[in-house]
Amino acid sequence: MTSLPVKFLDQGLHRVLFDAMPLPVFVVDEDVNILECNAAAALLLQQNEQFGGVHRRGGDVLYCLHARETPEGCGRAPACADCQLREAVRIAADGRAVNRQWAEMELMQEGKPTKVSLRVSCQPFVFEKKSLILLVLEGLNN
Repeated sequence: MTSLPVKFLDQGLHRVLFDAMPLPVFVVDEDVNILECNAAAALLLQQNEQFGGVHRRGGDVLYCLHARETPEGCGRAPACADCQLREAVRIAADGRAVNRQWAEMELMQEGKPTKVSLRVSCQPFVFEKKSLILLVLEGLNN
């Protein structure tokens, strides 16, 4: 798993701007490991009592039903091969941006399975020679 240095987003202007964004924004690697998130994403994920912070895969912290199908979690169940969020991250890992693409996910919300439609945007970038992806999820906080 890629690990970002502490100085990735210090408490300066970049951190303030990142946290000011009203949509959940994540910095992930090619396996959708969450390496950093903004305040909107952290607030959303803190509502999930099993959220253990960053350095877990997206489907695990979002309560994707398919991530729960296998002990290995997000990205390891047979249905994960068709995951639209993972596909968007894969495209970004190949160096291409994904802009507001629709994705359907099956999440556990308020104790019941729920189909959620999201707009997914991914932008690849490099920080300290590490290839990373900025992942924005619209509609997740509805």
